[in-house]
Amino acid sequence: MGDHALVEGLAGLASRVDSLSHLAEGGDSRALEAQEDRLSKLVLVAIAQEMDATNAQYKDAVTQVKTAIAAIGDADKKIQKVADVIAMIAKALDVAEKVVTKAAGV
Repeated sequence: MGDHALVEGLAGLASRVDSLSHLAEGGDSRALEAQEDRLSKLVLVAIAQEMDATNAQYKDAVTQVKTAIAAIGDADKKIQKVADVIAMIAKALDVAEKVVTKAAGV
């Protein structure tokens, strides 16, 4: 059983990361831009895959993406938390990337 929760979450996260990258400076901005690029590519691969939404890894990836999105909501107001947000985005990316590449057979 496939659904679009991960694709939608990754696309939403990419948009929020892009916005946050414009508020950040220096290394934080560059790290966020790199993550946004990675997210954009991952969204395209995830769109092409039929993923099992009942799979525990899939559910974990969706949860991690939602957690990163929620963290960005706070970071917009408190830019000093950007490093924490970057770490959460990286974790969400790693988990989601594993699920998507497994579904793609890569």
